Amino acid sequence: MVRQIGLRTLLIFAVLRTGFSKAVHVITVIVGENPLLSYVTQSPGYDVAFSRAVGLFPDALQNVTRQTVYRPGALSCSEAAEIMPFVAVQISNILDEHRFDFNVLISPGCSLEVMTLGDYAREWNVPLLATIAIDQSLTNAQRYPTVVAFPSSDQVTMIQAIISLLDRFSWTTISLICGDQNLKGSDGGVFYLAACRGFLTVLGSQKDKYNLNVQHFDPKVKEGDLDAYSSVLRNAATQSRVILIIIPTNPRLRNFMINAERLGMTEGDFIFIAPRSPMVPTESTLDQQSRNGSSRAADSAFQSLILVNNPTPNWAALSGVLQSIRNTSEVRYNKSLTNIEMLNDITVSAFEVMTILLKVIRDLSPLDMNVQNGITFRQLFLNRTFNPLSRPVYIGPKGMRICDVHISKFNVTSGLMEVSEEYLSVAGNSVRTYALSTVWRGRDGPPVNRPFCGYTGELCLGGLAKTAVIILAVSISTALLATLAIFIAMYHCIFKRSGHGAGRPWWDLRPDLLFVILKTTDWESL
Repeated sequence: MVRQIGLRTLLIFAVLRTGFSKAVHVITVIVGENPLLSYVTQSPGYDVAFSRAVGLFPDALQNVTRQTVYRPGALSCSEAAEIMPFVAVQISNILDEHRFDFNVLISPGCSLEVMTLGDYAREWNVPLLATIAIDQSLTNAQRYPTVVAFPSSDQVTMIQAIISLLDRFSWTTISLICGDQNLKGSDGGVFYLAACRGFLTVLGSQKDKYNLNVQHFDPKVKEGDLDAYSSVLRNAATQSRVILIIIPTNPRLRNFMINAERLGMTEGDFIFIAPRSPMVPTESTLDQQSRNGSSRAADSAFQSLILVNNPTPNWAALSGVLQSIRNTSEVRYNKSLTNIEMLNDITVSAFEVMTILLKVIRDLSPLDMNVQNGITFRQLFLNRTFNPLSRPVYIGPKGMRICDVHISKFNVTSGLMEVSEEYLSVAGNSVRTYALSTVWRGRDGPPVNRPFCGYTGELCLGGLAKTAVIILAVSISTALLATLAIFIAMYHCIFKRSGHGAGRPWWDLRPDLLFVILKTTDWESL
């Protein structure tokens, strides 16, 4: 026992003297042929981040190596998750080859893939860094004690920010319109599918507080075909004045709002709230003038719109990195990346994950590096803010990225959507407001949750009917009484002159007297 303790002490002393640390082997796991998540589109981002960090810190990262495990074939998340056990066999062989190294897994896969791979990572006690996976189950430290998730779209804080808006203005009846049918990866489908499910779960579970009306539809209409949204909008108008619209791509949201303008739903009585994925340069801005000359209608419609999104990357600061990614793709992978494949938030997240991983590694002393395992290494990311070129990245206490939320409204002076509020999730869910937050279309305050007469006038319809009947009855009675009074006056006038009917009651009308009344032309003023 004494001899073992002595050998361990000598080993620690040798590590401290020589600076020797365990080698680190980074394994990037890419499954499937999703256009934005495939091997040739994601690998250049990891390559550039790795080369850049090693170039800046060659001594600190000299013991870091990397390789990629790639499995082609699958297109959807569910398909990729199904073949993950076969990929795990390949990973297990690599881990065995590098059993004396400290191994780290990185996966750009969606939540289903990462959840499957996360179970294997737990058994291997190997850290797994997920680039875009957003499922909150990954924060379960018992099931996934080695997983850290870096999604750039924080569904939780976005939902919290919108609920904060609903509660502040006492909006409790909401129409949730989900354009989540027939989506593809190029539509940002992962974000919008998850957003729809998130609001359905959170708002739907609070039925004592919120009255939620839900519509699902296919948003893929032809550009300019505004009528395609009419039925959805008309149905929503009969159910609420607060419309939560989850629809992919800015051109579609723009067409949706222009159609709402045509239906008279943007005069101030309705409010539209639209969660958005972080903006990318390849997608035209919502307030950009369109070629069909509808900019004036759009500007009018946008005054009833609130955009909600997490902060976007600093694309100007990333210009050099993105050019390096393009060059690397052409030289190493014989692939010319399109703007959509390169200028997207998924590629940026890949760069961020590799950069942050190497930052954590180089901050460790040789001794600390030698005692790491999957669980302890995960702890090094928690409650910590990192600052890659793109934007600040904060990893919360549960191992998932937490993002602030920007709430934007239309500024009629600048003609742009501008931030009116910031929901500061990292700083304790506080709210920072600007002057634009108090501006509402056609009114001094926000739209009411429920109009006085209801959404279709149903609360006033019964009262209006009764009032109409009473007015009609009074009018008819008045007309009859007036006619009778005139008739009696005429009777008395004629009989005072003619002397007919002396001694007879005034109401006893004889036919010959009626003849006299009808034929008399020598009238005197009554």
